[in-house]
Amino acid sequence: MKPVRFDPKVHHELLNLWRKPWDETMTPEALPEFGFVVPDKAAGFLYRTDSSVALIEGIIAAPGLTKEDRNEAVNAIVAAVRDEARRQGFKLLLGYSQLDAIKNRAERFGFIHVGPGYHMVALDLTKPDPAGL
Repeated sequence: MKPVRFDPKVHHELLNLWRKPWDETMTPEALPEFGFVVPDKAAGFLYRTDSSVALIEGIIAAPGLTKEDRNEAVNAIVAAVRDEARRQGFKLLLGYSQLDAIKNRAERFGFIHVGPGYHMVALDLTKPDPAGL
């Protein structure tokens, strides 16, 4: 699966449809410039800072996907955000979630768990990626 760059004119309403089961919406102004979409499957975003740290956030998958399709699509999104953060020169990529599944996926990508409560994870972008990811 090949992610494409997020285009609010093309993808924004679709992402809000995906958020509907959780009674969530997001305005286009709340989303960062750099995001990626696996068409009809998943999306995620790179929130940049004016430091060497960036955030991976807003990962969402379309409702109704098989577990295999969801995993493949979300893995492609995480890889695209990671690669873009590295390309832009960030040294650390942070993410957080309350979901064990997100923490576990992040750890497979080489993130380390750094906090209690919410699962705060961090990825040192100066190190090589784990094999196969």
